Amino acid sequence: MDTSSLVVDKAQQLAAAGRHAEVVSYLGARKGTELADSPSLALLYGTAQARLGRHEEGLRWVDLALDQAHKRDEQAVERHALNARGAIALVSGRIDEAADYFTRALMAASRDGDLATTARCSNNLGIISHLRGRHAEAIGSWEIAVAAFGRAEMQQGVAECHHNLAITYREQGALDRALAEADQAVATAEAAGDRTLWAQALRGRAEIRVVSGELELARRELDRVAEIRRGLVNPVVEAEDLRAVASLLVAEGDLAAGERALREVIGRAESHGRPYLLAEATRDLVKVAATRTRRRRPARPGPSSPSSAPSRRFASSPAWSGATSSRPSCAARWRHCTRRRNWPTRGATPSCSRIWASVRRPRSSSRRCWPC
Repeated sequence: MDTSSLVVDKAQQLAAAGRHAEVVSYLGARKGTELADSPSLALLYGTAQARLGRHEEGLRWVDLALDQAHKRDEQAVERHALNARGAIALVSGRIDEAADYFTRALMAASRDGDLATTARCSNNLGIISHLRGRHAEAIGSWEIAVAAFGRAEMQQGVAECHHNLAITYREQGALDRALAEADQAVATAEAAGDRTLWAQALRGRAEIRVVSGELELARRELDRVAEIRRGLVNPVVEAEDLRAVASLLVAEGDLAAGERALREVIGRAESHGRPYLLAEATRDLVKVAATRTRRRRPARPGPSSPSSAPSRRFASSPAWSGATSSRPSCAARWRHCTRRRNWPTRGATPSCSRIWASVRRPRSSSRRCWPC
């Protein structure tokens, strides 16, 4: 076996264990020409960089791997590079571009009988279907991916799909089914030896427990996640973990601590270019602000009161003065909250439908497995 093959095997072992920072360190110590001349090494290096939130650097190396693999007719590497290219586009918020790359990779994999790439692309297309609100289509894609991963004997992929299914069922309110899928994700990820994936599956199960009101069990799960993360440097997943901790703090009634945690998550999401995590954390912050506002409102007057409660309550606030209606619009309330909380307004005030869609119908991939 030549030196390049040994290096590829070592890097693949580190990546399979979820030790992406070590992949970057190991391959980064090689000569630049060695990486540039090997599509496999360039792909491993670029994927690891992207998983650590360094999307521009990751994209540069993945594009190089894709170009070199195409020129050398290394079809297996080219398929993997197409899928990785789509994964970077997906986590960067470019859904249509991601879908195009995944579809191209899936067509090539189906033609060549590549079960592993077929499974990865089906998993990733399931994430896109979920983001578009096509839940049944997403579940179907993940079930196909589970079967393909199983036939390819890739237990990490099986765990990722169960984790994604758990999130979808949780968001639909099917908590028992969600917990069953999360249990499978945790057990399979632990057996596969991927500590990063194991921690992510545990975090997903903790979020289900928060929704179910099992707060003590949720805290234990998140404590285990923190223990596993020690020694695994990955600022992106640390921000996602912090968002889960914030949801627990809010559920426990510590709104101030939850708000501080969410503001930190927002800052990290912006710095690492993770639009879905940013959207989720911002939505959660809006919900926390709404809860605090409700707690500060005076009690509604009794039936004998001649005036209506909404008219009196909002008339006392300068934000509502001059309104033509006794009840302010969603947009007016949004502006009021952003001024009181010093939130960045980021341009025009969103419409009513956009505000309530962000608060009531979360559809996000930031807590999902990084596209495989």
